[in-house]
Amino acid sequence: MEGLQRSRYGTMAEGGIEHQGFEPSFSLRIILSVTRKCQRATGTWNGRSILVVDTPPIFESRAQDQEVYENIGACYLLSVPGPHVLLLVTQLGRFTEQDAVAVTRVKEVFGAGAERYMVILFTRKEDLAGGSLDEYVANTDNLRLRSLVQECRQRYCAFNNRASGDEQREQLAELMAMIEGLERQHQGAFLTNELFFDAQMLRQIGGGAHGESQRRYLEKVRLQVAKQKQDLKEAERNCAFKVLLRLKAWIVSHAKIFVLVLCLFIFLAIVISLYSTHQR
Repeated sequence: MEGLQRSRYGTMAEGGIEHQGFEPSFSLRIILSVTRKCQRATGTWNGRSILVVDTPPIFESRAQDQEVYENIGACYLLSVPGPHVLLLVTQLGRFTEQDAVAVTRVKEVFGAGAERYMVILFTRKEDLAGGSLDEYVANTDNLRLRSLVQECRQRYCAFNNRASGDEQREQLAELMAMIEGLERQHQGAFLTNELFFDAQMLRQIGGGAHGESQRRYLEKVRLQVAKQKQDLKEAERNCAFKVLLRLKAWIVSHAKIFVLVLCLFIFLAIVISLYSTHQR
């Protein structure tokens, strides 16, 4: 997945990258991907404080080593007490297996219910050549993308990479309207879990990058991600089991119809057989 460049999208990401202190409780916190290292930028939008945390490739399928857990820990630290939005950035027409894996990794990193805070941002809107984004999404033959759009409850928009001036401001306004609408839908609630609490405690005590508190924190990161990964697998198994139960219930509830249809076929077969015998 591609990360937004701070220099391209105006005031949403203006301001220096900071690594200390807490953001005001009224700030809107957004997580997107991908950069070389975890970093955050602050700015304002219509008088609202905005915090954008950009992530390194912690959502790739190969991302399992110690550095990855350090980056996950940093992502939590930079976005405490939790993000209002997880912005999934992908190129229009290029939603690949790697992107699908990244979506799964997002759920493993942030836990169950992460999809409730997801918004899809397509880049290269210009490739539509004036066509409708809604029609593209509705008619795509990419089943993984369709599934993701359903999970995100149709929350998506697109950026023209070549936009400038008014067009650039308008597409940013569209994205921010969607993000703020999602925040209102959740009544100001944000994605959080026990690890965000641990991250906030570490920031409060000012644990050093290589201190004992940091070491314990990273171990909690590793255990939490492992637990969330296992929870996700169990949820998928439970979902499949529920589908089978519903299928079984449907078959049982329609058993009489099946029997009648079967009897009808048998009766027709007998009639046809008798008719053929009589014709001979």
